[in-house]
Amino acid sequence: MISQPFLGLFMLLQIIGSMPLFGMLLLFMFFCPGVQATQGAFPNITFEVFSAFITDTFGPKISLSTVLMLLFTLNENTDLLNLHSRSRNKRFDYEQIRSSSTWMNILSHSIQKNAAKKRMKSLFKMNEMPDDLLGEEATELTSIKLDAFAKLLGLNPYDSDGIFQQKLYPISNESIEPILVLCPTSYQCMDGACEPRSLLMLNRTNEVPEVTLIKGTNIFKNVSVLSAYCPKCKTSYFVDHETHGQPNNRLKTYLNDAVYLKVGQSTYVDRVFSNAVVNGIFSFHASTAAYAEFWTNSFGKAHSIKVPRRQMWQTFTQESIRVVSQELEIIFETPNNTSISELTYRAYDSLGENGGIRLSDGHACSECTQDYKAVADYAPQNNDPAALLGVDGNGPVPALVHGNLDAPNIPIQAPNSGPNATQSPVKMVVIDGIVMGPVHCAAINCTADVINARGEAFCATHVTLYANKCRIVGCRNIKVEDTQACLLHQSDWIRHKQS
Repeated sequence: MISQPFLGLFMLLQIIGSMPLFGMLLLFMFFCPGVQATQGAFPNITFEVFSAFITDTFGPKISLSTVLMLLFTLNENTDLLNLHSRSRNKRFDYEQIRSSSTWMNILSHSIQKNAAKKRMKSLFKMNEMPDDLLGEEATELTSIKLDAFAKLLGLNPYDSDGIFQQKLYPISNESIEPILVLCPTSYQCMDGACEPRSLLMLNRTNEVPEVTLIKGTNIFKNVSVLSAYCPKCKTSYFVDHETHGQPNNRLKTYLNDAVYLKVGQSTYVDRVFSNAVVNGIFSFHASTAAYAEFWTNSFGKAHSIKVPRRQMWQTFTQESIRVVSQELEIIFETPNNTSISELTYRAYDSLGENGGIRLSDGHACSECTQDYKAVADYAPQNNDPAALLGVDGNGPVPALVHGNLDAPNIPIQAPNSGPNATQSPVKMVVIDGIVMGPVHCAAINCTADVINARGEAFCATHVTLYANKCRIVGCRNIKVEDTQACLLHQSDWIRHKQS
């Protein structure tokens, strides 16, 4: 007798075997964990040894930025150092050893091309200064210095006796990651009716929140977030906004120049990340759920971080508000603690300009502004109903009568083609991308227009008629407050909201 697990495995293998090759690849990519490249530790030498080497090897006027540039140049080119070290350690009689290898000379030449003249001069002492800072002599000297620097940092796969130890791997920068603290960008009170006095910390020392910060594609955990306030005017300053006004009527001002945005209870993102969310959703025509899945699979899994759809939507909204406000030179404000759903409506009312495209104001050209025409100048030669969109009356559509898709269009005599035609410029507006035609009431057999196309489902008559009734078809129970369903149908309402 065949066991059930064995039978299930056999059926699974049959299904996989019947899949196309591309589908099998996607399936295995889904189940296989991401491959992480092996990384080497950051060079761990004392500052005393490091400082002595820099002083003895390079010129006396070498700057900190130049030293760090050389350090990270070596750290980021471990594959080149592997090739260089191998060419410096002879294993066969026909191999030749030079004071500087071709590999290291290429790296030196790249530094010469990209470094300013003053920076190149600082690499050499006065008694070794080459005549031409871009010539071969300078390249050779730089290569020798870089070789010595790499050995000091331990970036050499061979020991002092020329015995191979192990290949160099890309260097991890985890041990030198900065410790970040998020603070308000204002360093003094900015209220015009107040004094520019210093700010006090709003948080108690033992109550400073710690959050997760997404900076570009990097993730920082346990990041402290500080807030401040002015003791005179009581304005509070946060990382991405300010609040002011009376305690029972506080207003929230969104900072257009904020560096970081709060998108979750314990999640902040920088503007590089938020800008990528907006651009990604527009460019890929993606939903926030799809973009959240993409980002989590690409960057979050390695750090056990998952950004849910709600936070992606918050990021999209917060970034959009600031970009549009900055472009319109508007300071956007809402009542404090406004919900995300109400925030989108308030943002549209203040920044949406009723759907009009601001750049179209006062603009007219032959491409984007046309005279109004009640009838098209051209119509298809055939009257095949299967080739016309939206005029089949929801009835059976016959097959295409004519197979020639290149049939010529013939001009028709439009009523507005005469000298007395009505002239009206067409205004460019923004549509939401979903409602592409007239929308009508959801009540059965009602074709009246809905009150609005941004959430309402009924016309004015049925809004009054259904008032506090459950919106489930056939149900006449009273709906629960702040929902659209009665107590009996709350599970259906919750499923509808989640979808």
